[in-house]
Amino acid sequence: MKKSILCLLALASLSVAAPVTLPSFQLPDLDGKVHSSAEFAGKPVLIDFWATWCATCKETVPQLVEIQSKYKAKGLEVVGISVDKGENGKVDRGAKKLGIDYQVLHDAEATLAPTFGYNGIPSLYLFGKDGKLLLSLQGYDPGQEQKLVEALDKL
Repeated sequence: MKKSILCLLALASLSVAAPVTLPSFQLPDLDGKVHSSAEFAGKPVLIDFWATWCATCKETVPQLVEIQSKYKAKGLEVVGISVDKGENGKVDRGAKKLGIDYQVLHDAEATLAPTFGYNGIPSLYLFGKDGKLLLSLQGYDPGQEQKLVEALDKL
């Protein structure tokens, strides 16, 4: 019995590797308009997988709002991808309450989890202008903003 539990815990802790380049995807925004990852071609993009119910995601959002403001002139696009189940209205209300001023897409079925290789949220991915992965951060770490700034300053 103990071995079975240990095996399950070990399997649960495994995650698929982060993508080397920005994966191709299409997701709706909160108004239902479908957006493609191709829109970010030639631009650096920071993607944040989050949810309205995620306490640590709420810690990350103010950092991302600040980063969006600071690096927008360098062409950075910050995109929040909500993995909330259900309708867009709940996500829209949550995004407004958190003060999110960057683009929010909705992946209600978490279809991109296998593609990006995350098994928890928040999960952040920074891709350069060439579409190559520069940084991947899983979970919340109070020091993550410094890691992001260091990577962004290299853009």
